Amino acid sequence: MLDLFKKVFLLGLGTTILIEETVEKIADDLVKKGKLTTEEAKKLVTDLVNEAKKDIESIHQKGIEEAEKVFAGLHITTKKEYEDLEKRVRDLEKASRDTKSSGS
Repeated sequence: MLDLFKKVFLLGLGTTILIEETVEKIADDLVKKGKLTTEEAKKLVTDLVNEAKKDIESIHQKGIEEAEKVFAGLHITTKKEYEDLEKRVRDLEKASRDTKSSGS
């Protein structure tokens, strides 16, 4: 599951970089044609890239939420649940040992 999230993250990162490069190229072309000033182009790139990042993050978060629903439906234990159970077992074992040693 972690590998899937890593791949999704890298896909989002790659998409963001591609969008930024494409928007910069278009903005540069508009500056060369005199349709935008350099400052307007910079603002356009910043605004569009920020918007794309928000959209990608939203999609990423929705993907995580959907994956969690799927795994919950399959009754697969999460890493946190597993670690919590390990701690409970260790605590119970310690309590059991303590009870046995105080009873002897």
